[in-house]
Amino acid sequence: MKLTITAPFGVALFLAACSSQPQAEKPVAPVAEKADLPDTGAAAPIELAAIGKGELLALQGKLGCSFTIAGQDAPALVVKTDADDAATAQGAVKVGSRVQRIAGPGGFDELKKGMALSGPGLSLTVEPSAGGAKAKLAASRPFGSPTSFEGDWSCDA
Repeated sequence: MKLTITAPFGVALFLAACSSQPQAEKPVAPVAEKADLPDTGAAAPIELAAIGKGELLALQGKLGCSFTIAGQDAPALVVKTDADDAATAQGAVKVGSRVQRIAGPGGFDELKKGMALSGPGLSLTVEPSAGGAKAKLAASRPFGSPTSFEGDWSCDA
C-alpha cells in the first residue's frame, strides 16, 4: 500500500517541477517586407484605353454618355441608362486590355451631371466641367490612390 501512495505523489512532484521551468520561446515568423508581399496591383496606376470596335459590351438603356480620354480616338468609358430617375446605369470601361462592366444608380439626368460607377475592384467618378463637354474621370481600386484622366464627356441629346 505504501507503494501506491508514493508513486502518485512522485508523479505529482515531477510534473510540478517540470511546469516551473521556463518554456523555450517559440520562433516567431519574420514580418514580411514590402518586397516580400504579393503584388495585388493596388499600387500600380490604372491604365484606361479606348474601347475598340467589337469590344463594347451589350448595355441596356436608351440614352447614354461616353468619356474619351484626351489624345485617344475612341471612348474608354461608355454608359447607358433610361430617363427614369430610379434607373440603373450600366457601362463598360477598358482597363488595360480588358473591357469590364460597371454600374451605378441613376437615370439620364443624373448621368449627364456625372456620377459614381463601380465594378469588380474598380470605382469611377465622372466630373464634367461647369461649362461644357470637358470632364475629369477619377478611377481607383479599393486600396489604391485614384488615377485621374482629362477628356471629353459627351451625352445623347
